[in-house]
Amino acid sequence: MDRFPEALDATPDPTFVVDGDGVVRAGTPSVETVFGLDPDGLSGLSVIDVFEDPTDLNRDGAASIATLDGGPGDGDHGTVGETTDDEGPGDASPDTVAALIDAVRAGESRSLADGFELVVRRGDGVPVPARVSVGAFDLDGDPYAVVTAIDVSNERTRQLALQRRTETLESLHEATRELLKTTDREAAAEAAVAYVDDVLGHPLAAIWLYDERRDALEPAVWTDTAEAVVGDHPTFDADGRSITWEVFENGEPTYVSDVGDEPDRYHDDATIRSELIVPLGRYGVLNVGATSPDAFDDADLAVARIWAATVTMVLVRIERERQLRRREAEVARERDRLEEFASLVSHDLRSPLNVAAGNLEIVTERLADESIDVAELGTVERSLDRMDALIEDLLVLARQGAGIDETEPVSLADLAAECWETVDTESAAIRVETDAVVTADRSRLRQALENLFVNAITHAGPEVTVSLGTLADGDGFYVADDGPGIGPDDRESVFEAGVTSEPGGTGFGLKIVAEVAEAHGWTVEVVESETGGARFEFRGVDVDPAETDDE
Repeated sequence: MDRFPEALDATPDPTFVVDGDGVVRAGTPSVETVFGLDPDGLSGLSVIDVFEDPTDLNRDGAASIATLDGGPGDGDHGTVGETTDDEGPGDASPDTVAALIDAVRAGESRSLADGFELVVRRGDGVPVPARVSVGAFDLDGDPYAVVTAIDVSNERTRQLALQRRTETLESLHEATRELLKTTDREAAAEAAVAYVDDVLGHPLAAIWLYDERRDALEPAVWTDTAEAVVGDHPTFDADGRSITWEVFENGEPTYVSDVGDEPDRYHDDATIRSELIVPLGRYGVLNVGATSPDAFDDADLAVARIWAATVTMVLVRIERERQLRRREAEVARERDRLEEFASLVSHDLRSPLNVAAGNLEIVTERLADESIDVAELGTVERSLDRMDALIEDLLVLARQGAGIDETEPVSLADLAAECWETVDTESAAIRVETDAVVTADRSRLRQALENLFVNAITHAGPEVTVSLGTLADGDGFYVADDGPGIGPDDRESVFEAGVTSEPGGTGFGLKIVAEVAEAHGWTVEVVESETGGARFEFRGVDVDPAETDDE
């Protein structure tokens, strides 16, 4: 040290003086402070006793250190920087001890930015990643260098942590994509547990699914390690003591650092000592365990929560798809029954209808032979024709569902006149207050108007006046009467099947009205008319604006 400036002792970073042969000649006091190496004991050692080639650090930040190929054995440093036949000085890797020695020998300086990434073996034997700079100088014609080593283990730890988080998120993304392909609840549970084992590296994992009939959490799937350690997995319920059931009920993820300290543990002699318990909504829980206390940290809990939320989302989708398939099957069965019923009804109705039509034709011919004209017979004929058309509509509706395939321009005034002729209007009157044309399925709209007319006469009496017109804002049309009206509390329920205030009524008339509106994509609601009666307003109707009026 006597040959070098005393100011070197004041450098805060660990610094070594190395000659061109790769021999350490001195070390600053900070070498001991940072790396635990005796500065006086370094003098005369080869740099390969201080620095080592870098290798991939493992997950806990340690390193597996390899010496130089062909390096000298213990106690014999040989000629430092010596190369093999296959490797010349210029062929050394940029981050090896050989490359460091070559730089010193060549009088080449390197800053920390373009220096070497090497490893320093601390006094306690722990390898520490270091970034090394080289400041070359010449002394009495011989090459020397001031070599400074900065401990970058904290930076390395941060990099490894970032890398692990990135890899975990990428694996989460990929696992989520795979999990979304599952269509079965048990298969989703198996995939979820496999991910915890294979990707997160937690071999003790299991999922309990909630059995609504038993009001209990049933073990559904677990890893091989869980089976070996735990054996038969228990069933949890509200009557037993268990942390798992508490988490399921309160919905809060829980980390138990030491199960032995928990009074609500399921077993007093539990082999699982620490545990992550995360709820899967109302579907169950995911448990990740370890046989030692304090085996998990906040990062593990965060990943477990994210994964549990993903699994819950998939279970929700699977349940909804199952409900949808069940509903579709029910609709198909109902449609089959409806078609069968419609076929039977149409057959039973057509027989007497044909008889009535035949007899009407005979009576009409006889009266014509006697030059007797009965105007009412025309009404009977139109009613029979309408009944036949309704039977056809019933069959079409049963076979094709409630949808509408084709629409056409329909004059409300003309259609209302046709409907009024086929309804037993007694002394009732109709007032059509519009010439509007709407786009609709004529037959289905006729069903709605006829049912509304019959409803008005049935509930308001034979002297009722029915009015039909377009809404003031042009968004649709209305059918109103001057009867007693419908109370506010009953205005929504009147469209339900079976609801009727008329003794002996079927209660299906207004249900049909609602179905016709829905099939067209319209809305229908009941409000009070200007005279206090009932007013049915149809909105969302395609009305020819040139024909609308303001009532």
